[in-house]
Amino acid sequence: MLEDPSLHSTAIHVPKASLVLPSGELADVRTEIWMGGAHSNVGESFRGPLLADSWVIDCAGEIDATFRAATKKWLACVFPDLDGPLSSSNRVAEVVRMALDSIASGGESSPERIYIMCQHGMNRSGLVTGLILRGLGMPPRETVERIRAVRPGALANDYFRLMVLTD
Repeated sequence: MLEDPSLHSTAIHVPKASLVLPSGELADVRTEIWMGGAHSNVGESFRGPLLADSWVIDCAGEIDATFRAATKKWLACVFPDLDGPLSSSNRVAEVVRMALDSIASGGESSPERIYIMCQHGMNRSGLVTGLILRGLGMPPRETVERIRAVRPGALANDYFRLMVLTD
């Protein structure tokens, strides 16, 4: 019997993301916030021209180098999806602060969009997206509801959800 050639496919999977916060919805925030996954089937596909003016925060280390190279800025913020304290919480806080500072600058360094990506676009990207939205002044419950509205099933990790809900 011949082996299935699709098992050895070298095709690049195109990441997909969902718009969580449109530009201008919050006062003085012109940057769009997107959340998704490197292997997600939910959301809109990455598009090269849009990536040139975008930041990508990669929470799983799964974004292909082709897409990394196309971005304005790519930030590694890899951590495990565990229901408990993060050993990399300092890096998460640092990347969230960098994103918030860039958004607040409103100048040339401010990206048109920030994509927060993990493997499937559910927990790790949900945590970082939630922390950014909270940093922009969105109330805790509204933050979780908004993330779950665009990414059903997101923030199923109780510890991550509590981090977003805690002031």
